[in-house]
Amino acid sequence: MAPGGRHIEDQLIHRPQLWEAVTDRLRSAILTGEIPAGTKLVEASLADRYGTSRGPIREAVRELARQGLIVELPRRGSVVATLTSHDLAEVYEVREALESGASKAAIRRASDAELHALEALLVAMERAWEDGDWSLESVELDFAFHRALLALARNERMATTYEHMLTQNMHLLRTAAEATPTLRSGIEPRVHREIVEALTARDEARAGAAIDAHYRLAEERLFAQLAEPA
Repeated sequence: MAPGGRHIEDQLIHRPQLWEAVTDRLRSAILTGEIPAGTKLVEASLADRYGTSRGPIREAVRELARQGLIVELPRRGSVVATLTSHDLAEVYEVREALESGASKAAIRRASDAELHALEALLVAMERAWEDGDWSLESVELDFAFHRALLALARNERMATTYEHMLTQNMHLLRTAAEATPTLRSGIEPRVHREIVEALTARDEARAGAAIDAHYRLAEERLFAQLAEPA
């Protein structure tokens, strides 16, 4: 191989493919509500929308189905998922399990500086919640905090699975917020601070208890809201 050939090959391997770009745009359209839950996805229409052939559309739909945003229904084809409170409960169970494992790994592997860096994300979240207002933007700050926690585990498979859960979580919260305008997501900055303090103290038991408290509080507040009549 000519000098520099390996470098060129690596660049080609890591260059995003067209279907990946389509996936990102279609995911964004679903998560923002531009393409609502329950919408039937027609390959030809999506190909016209994104200026591409049906091949990349088909790959994008397959990937988003793997992430739980799209489902295949008999005689209806591909449809944007309509997720329920039961689905949300399952997502939270998976998130909690992954965070518990990640916290143990982070305590073993992360540097003091990396653990303390969670503080900056926590402060941003607390500022967004000072007046108690709920918004999808504030949820994104919450997700950023938890995503950073998972990253400290240095486990790519764990992080990939968790990202799929966050994608479904955002879809669920957005559609729930539309149906229930008074919805509050159950985010509580206090329990996030307890998670940070436990991690920086490198106390596995305390971190596990703080993560458990976070999800019990989320269930208590969020699911109670969803159960209320409109």
